[in-house]
Amino acid sequence: MDLSQWEKAEGSFRQAVKIDPKAILALTSLGEVYRRAKKYDEAQKILEEALMLDNNSWESNFTLGRIYWEKKDIAMAGRYVARSIELQPNVAEGHLLAGNIFMRAGLPDNALIEYEEYLRLAPKGEFSAQTQTLVDKLKKNQRSK
Repeated sequence: MDLSQWEKAEGSFRQAVKIDPKAILALTSLGEVYRRAKKYDEAQKILEEALMLDNNSWESNFTLGRIYWEKKDIAMAGRYVARSIELQPNVAEGHLLAGNIFMRAGLPDNALIEYEEYLRLAPKGEFSAQTQTLVDKLKKNQRSK
């Protein structure tokens, strides 16, 4: 996966799941491979299977939230991302996605809180510059109300 060799990664994760059908991390990783390939139905099925085995897998909840986000189902995306943050509050990307969900839902004050948490957790993160610009804009809009 780290080399973006999705077909090889898919084969490896399928083999791991064949060996151990209850391997949560392998199921979640296979779901991520399918997500990246935009095979959303397959990804959703695999991740729901992982969550039936362990509802406390923050990775499975987060990846399923990302799938719903990409499918533009904000309510379901919010549900799974919120659960992933509940389980693992120190994962910056969860807060970034939560902020995006709140923005799309028309809740900029909630989004601001999540974006600020992302910046606190990942001040030099991949999206920190864009997020900081957005935070500044949201704060300016709050002051002008």
